[in-house]
Amino acid sequence: MSRAELVRLDSVEMDEDDEILPDFEAEVDGRRVWVTAVLERTAVIEPAPGEPKILVNRQRLMVDPAHLRVRHLASKEAARRGREAARQLRLQEHNPAA
Repeated sequence: MSRAELVRLDSVEMDEDDEILPDFEAEVDGRRVWVTAVLERTAVIEPAPGEPKILVNRQRLMVDPAHLRVRHLASKEAARRGREAARQLRLQEHNPAA
């Protein structure tokens, strides 16, 4: 990982409905680490194989954005519409005349 390619994890631009998938290499304070989970403001890292995992702020993690994998999440609005449609379907099943 070349130092020139690295940016802070919290500065990586993404769509609102995207999330960064775990299991990638990063640097914290110049030391290589393995990221095992990415949360809203923090990430879980493994400093070295077998060492206890540590929670660090995303501002401290330096990453190569080209190596990140991103998953698109259904938006909250789409999820709400899906729940409402399922509720309407259940109501129709219980009240066929309605």
